[in-house]
Amino acid sequence: MRVSKKIFLTIAVAIVTTESLSQGLTLSAKPFSIGAQYSHEFVLDGFVRVREWELPGDKMKLKELGMKSYPALQLKMERSLKTKGSISLLYDHFFVRGKSTFDRNIIYNGTIINGRNGIDVSPTRYFRVSAIYTAPIFKRQNFSLLYTAGLVLDHITFYLDGEVDPTSTKDEVLEGFGRQAFPYPVIGLKGTIGLSSKGGIHWETSGTYVPKFESFYTEGGNVYLKYSNFQADVSYSRAISNFDVSIGTKLRYMHLFQESMEDTNVITTLTMGPYIGATYHF
Repeated sequence: MRVSKKIFLTIAVAIVTTESLSQGLTLSAKPFSIGAQYSHEFVLDGFVRVREWELPGDKMKLKELGMKSYPALQLKMERSLKTKGSISLLYDHFFVRGKSTFDRNIIYNGTIINGRNGIDVSPTRYFRVSAIYTAPIFKRQNFSLLYTAGLVLDHITFYLDGEVDPTSTKDEVLEGFGRQAFPYPVIGLKGTIGLSSKGGIHWETSGTYVPKFESFYTEGGNVYLKYSNFQADVSYSRAISNFDVSIGTKLRYMHLFQESMEDTNVITTLTMGPYIGATYHF
């Protein structure tokens, strides 16, 4: 945590001290950009629960599993269009981690796990892929408003790694939510308030709600899916030559539901945390 704080302070100081150097530079419109963003997500709420046939599975709160916070990395590529819009491809990787012990056995995906010897969620693999189209609604001298529309896919393999109890008939300590991954539509709004020719405040909200529907997946019968997410983001950015350097905070919510005769898989996450980022225009 001390290292993360030092990184954020360094970036903040760099933004301020380079203001005088960047006054004479003009960032011309470039058709392409690539960027990276590092964030630290603090878990506010959430749970995971996996039923396997007659075993309903325990509802495990993320904080109960030792998931207090975890880092995340985002990579982004963007192409500006002649129509004044743009298309972006984003990849988010969440480095989930957490360990905990319990005074009882835990039932997860039909497996009985000895909670007394500890459970580790760190092997979990979670990433998100998004394709987003952005276009302006209106633009003024110091303010612009844009809309976004696209697709988002969450791919999760969630582990409750631990010692399988001898009475368990299964030994699988993971659930592959990604086996029924599906690209869902997402829409949003973005705004920018210009503070100077080189800096500005940005905000963005996006989300989706897809009610329960029958998918083309099968696992012990037809698989029904339901999905919702929401994201809110506020940041300050500064142009330095062909780079934009930003610092901000974001709130993320995600709910994923999968159900068939064999399984009922549910995971919900609610996190919030600061981030730093840099974008190169060319």
